[in-house]
Amino acid sequence: MSRRTTRVLTLVAVIAALVAACARTEWREVETPDGGFRILMQGDPRVEKSALDTPSGQITGNLYLVEVKDAAFGVGYSDFPVAIVQEASPRQLFSVVRDGWMKRIQGKLQNDGTDIKLENKYPGMEFAASGQLDGRDAYLRGRLYLVDNRLYQVIVFGTKSAMPVSDINQFLGSFKLVPRHETATVKIEANKKP
Repeated sequence: MSRRTTRVLTLVAVIAALVAACARTEWREVETPDGGFRILMQGDPRVEKSALDTPSGQITGNLYLVEVKDAAFGVGYSDFPVAIVQEASPRQLFSVVRDGWMKRIQGKLQNDGTDIKLENKYPGMEFAASGQLDGRDAYLRGRLYLVDNRLYQVIVFGTKSAMPVSDINQFLGSFKLVPRHETATVKIEANKKP
């Protein structure tokens, strides 16, 4: 290969890498003081609230969701009545929530769920599953945490090819608690490259 050909191929590779880098949405830190958490997301999340009817009464579900290509990265939380949290073990509660996610993708668990901890004190579960979403192969990975009576769900799902493992790990690993106080604002800042 001639020197000129090598330079041209190098230039083409550099341009392709720059175009790919520009096409990716930058990771941003999303912090919600009323939600009590912060996390890195690719872009500005859509925020939804919904009322969920349960045998113990109505619970408000809060969801922060970013859709990227054929994938969704989301954080949800709900405050459960203390009686529910006291009656069931965290593992039982996590299993019910995990199974609800499984139904969405007609999924099959890769394992029962791994016990994890948030800040070395709050119980959690990590799980992964494969299934179908809109007739296509789907992948789901999530972490569930119980902080007092608040259940956090940190979930990634979509087509596996649309979700690089590095993005999944960065998203799931960036979830942190912040002091809670009631407010109507969501703080989103551009984040420096990790």
